[in-house]
Amino acid sequence: MRKRSWDTAEVRFFKLAHEEVIRSLRRYAEEAVAKGAKAVILIGSLARGDYTAFSDADVIIISDDVPANPVERTVGFMDSTLPVEVEPRVYTAGEFLKMAEDGSRIVKEAVACGKLLAGSGDVIERASELLASQSREE
Repeated sequence: MRKRSWDTAEVRFFKLAHEEVIRSLRRYAEEAVAKGAKAVILIGSLARGDYTAFSDADVIIISDDVPANPVERTVGFMDSTLPVEVEPRVYTAGEFLKMAEDGSRIVKEAVACGKLLAGSGDVIERASELLASQSREE
């Protein structure tokens, strides 16, 4: 009989099915646009390409037809059927552009490496212009 060794460890590798996740996120984004969102932008590790098997999907949703309370906004954009957890951040176009004027880190990330999943890229272009004019003023 073989003696069991207590000093061995099993190594498991986990892999994220990136292409499947992106396809699912595009469908999610198209549904958000159908509900009235102007744009859905993927940010974070999935957008940058440095994701792991345990990454979530950070998305910015631009929609002017949302409740005033930021917590209530996300409820309409939650989806537990996706193969990855979605972390939506929902802003009006005005809020997003004001954040750009203020040099917000999240807007800088959206402009630098964000991936437009659905909708119009107009708000990203305008935010990019605001960030550029801000850096010229500094």
